[in-house]
Amino acid sequence: MRAATLQGHHFSIRELADPTPAQGQLLVRPLFTGICGSDLSLRKQMAAAADATLPEAHSQLPVIIPGHEFSAELVGIAPGTDTALKVGQIVTALPFTHGHDAPQAIGLSPDHGGGLATLSCVDAVRAFAIPGDVPADLGALTEPVSVGLHAANLASRNAGPNMVIGCGPVGLSVILALRLQGRGPILAADFSPERRAVAASLGADIVLDPATDSPFSRWTDFAFTPHPMSPLLEREFSGLPPGINVFECTGAPGVIDQIVKAAPAHSHIIVVGVCPHEEKLTPLEAIVRELTLEFSFAYRPEEFAAALAMIRAHPDEAMRLITSRQPLERTEAAFDSLAKNPSEIKILIDPQA
Repeated sequence: MRAATLQGHHFSIRELADPTPAQGQLLVRPLFTGICGSDLSLRKQMAAAADATLPEAHSQLPVIIPGHEFSAELVGIAPGTDTALKVGQIVTALPFTHGHDAPQAIGLSPDHGGGLATLSCVDAVRAFAIPGDVPADLGALTEPVSVGLHAANLASRNAGPNMVIGCGPVGLSVILALRLQGRGPILAADFSPERRAVAASLGADIVLDPATDSPFSRWTDFAFTPHPMSPLLEREFSGLPPGINVFECTGAPGVIDQIVKAAPAHSHIIVVGVCPHEEKLTPLEAIVRELTLEFSFAYRPEEFAAALAMIRAHPDEAMRLITSRQPLERTEAAFDSLAKNPSEIKILIDPQA
């Protein structure tokens, strides 16, 4: 098979042996594979590992075939695998499997190559048929839309108002999920004018540039008045004081601390952005205002299915997340573009091109 492999700092296009699905797995031919923030984070981590390794030992660095969000044609079923799926169907799958010692993420592990290849393997029990009226490029969005849907579902303390910090694919998916759940108002903040425009088109009521406008100064636009800290509530007040939902979708250093310092009392903060670095905050800032800090990881299988149904029901909105499609040989350039160009949202790679 042909694959884009990442080792150390660089990608290369290689011819590798075809993978063999184990019992319980499917052999698939990826059609479109998305690049996301987790992939960019992986690239940084592998580059850092290369910098910490003597040059003569670089050939021993791990080799990974990235790509954990993809649509694919089912081309083979391992013997003994129980599945209703048929060869020839177009599928997508939760990119997780069981490793020897712990769960593994397909496309983020040296042992389980992902969708930036002409062939890959996924677990049959975690694979879903993409309906025939859903194009393969939109089907590849199921994974990131699932991440946004899961985060929106975790924000169960308050229906709204909602603040979304960062309007990449996940932040935009949060906005779409909130709007379809009828949960407003929604404020979205991003430095990119292109991303802000998409946020508005998906249902954000206010979009702003955090470089010039603090999102925490705009709640009066929604006639929202934060409740005071608990000791200063009215004597007759009972139950949980309402606050706002704040979705941290950037993964950028220092953002969690900024939110903790600025969020109104009783807010629910959901951390969705990938933060592989150490973060520092002062707990007392959150304690006195009784903030809820919750971390969102991936999604549940039922949410994965629900995200695919969302895409099917709202294809025009989902299509707005895709900004370009590139052949496999341009994988490295696509990673560079997504990391450096704020107008990009979701770049899809066509491994068969």
